[in-house]
Amino acid sequence: MKLMDLLCEVYNKATIHDFVKFVARELQLQRLPKKISLTNKSLGQTFGTYAPDLDELVIYAGNRHTVDILRTLAHELVHHKQMETGVSLDGSDGSPIENEANSIAGELLRKYRYKNPEIYTEK
Repeated sequence: MKLMDLLCEVYNKATIHDFVKFVARELQLQRLPKKISLTNKSLGQTFGTYAPDLDELVIYAGNRHTVDILRTLAHELVHHKQMETGVSLDGSDGSPIENEANSIAGELLRKYRYKNPEIYTEK
């Protein structure tokens, strides 16, 4: 797994690494995507993407609070889990696949915060 260095210094890479490991355990992922990238470049009208054909996640991290980045990361890792289980992805707003990713990402973030409350004070 590779995490791109962000241009901004306020970002806590240790938290990201720990959160990825936490989510992988919680979701019982068979494996992580080959590449997880963080970028300051706009992704258009989304904060994260999962490209199963490339086996990679890209998360927009510019000018976002750590918690928002973690939530997006969890959401995209849920899509990775969905692919592992043979679910056809449907990124349409309100689709069952998107709703599941949103819901599980929220649950994962709440579980993680109990052991890591500092994520709410990190930038």
